[in-house]
Amino acid sequence: MRVDRGRLNWGVFFILLGAVPLAYHQGVVPSSAIGEAWRLWPFILVGIGLGFVLSRTPAAFLGGVVVAATMGLVLGGIFAVGPNVGCGGGGNSPTSVVRDGSFGGASTVTMHLQCGSATITTSTDDRWHVNATNDAGRDARVTSDSTSLEIDSNENGNGWTDRGKDDWQVALPRSSQVSLSSTLDFGDARYQLSQANLSSAAFTLNLGSLHVDLTGASVADLTVSTNLGSAWVELSGSSDLSGTLRTNLGSLEVCAPPELGLQITSTGSLSSSDFSGLGMFQAGGAWQTSNYATAAHKANLTVNTSLGSVKLHPAGGCK
Repeated sequence: MRVDRGRLNWGVFFILLGAVPLAYHQGVVPSSAIGEAWRLWPFILVGIGLGFVLSRTPAAFLGGVVVAATMGLVLGGIFAVGPNVGCGGGGNSPTSVVRDGSFGGASTVTMHLQCGSATITTSTDDRWHVNATNDAGRDARVTSDSTSLEIDSNENGNGWTDRGKDDWQVALPRSSQVSLSSTLDFGDARYQLSQANLSSAAFTLNLGSLHVDLTGASVADLTVSTNLGSAWVELSGSSDLSGTLRTNLGSLEVCAPPELGLQITSTGSLSSSDFSGLGMFQAGGAWQTSNYATAAHKANLTVNTSLGSVKLHPAGGCK
């Protein structure tokens, strides 16, 4: 049997690229072990050497498999523990910024987290709340008025080495319509936005992991862009949605309630997707679920992947 080396290598790479962050988030493998995955890089040279040595034998494919597996482990480890990369060791004087307030109507919320983790939820008291901690004593900047809230990591200091890690706990009011924009660099963020009222939501992730749960939320426009990261997105069935999902050298998992009609236009290079295996069919160049025409609410998504993978309704759900 002839082995298609290209497909085999990419398959091994993507399996490990997704499996390592999944194992980390499920608590199967500790962060201390995954954080050391980068030390496996010499196996790339070993794999190249095996490719030369075995080039004229039936086992010639092993060299490529070793390289693909090593790249998958190393990059998967980076995706899983991205918040621990390049953030410095912190200090002995952690500080916190605690603020709260309210909006007077439709408002904008902007967040830019560099190095650390964040949990964003919704509040039940019609007010926003921020508790931002930094383990090196570099307070986050929080500015607000009646129609806006902005939270930004403190960039003062000697670059990344003494920045420390941020830990943000943010709650947004359910009653106010919000246009949300979030950028995370070296971050790990979880958005649990049940019953949020979002005119738009844009998430940009650069190296790390992102989990967006929109269950029960009203969202008109959604943008998710990941670069060297892994993202999980759970869609809401409570409103019509249009969105763009992009992943560059990463993985993206999308979950949707069964009552939501889905239409997905997918483009990309050196990418993988599993739309056909989930009962979706092609109509006019897009993938649709069987209930798309009759669903009370529809989601029209454009998915673009470059050296990445997209999974719809992964086994076990988005976690």
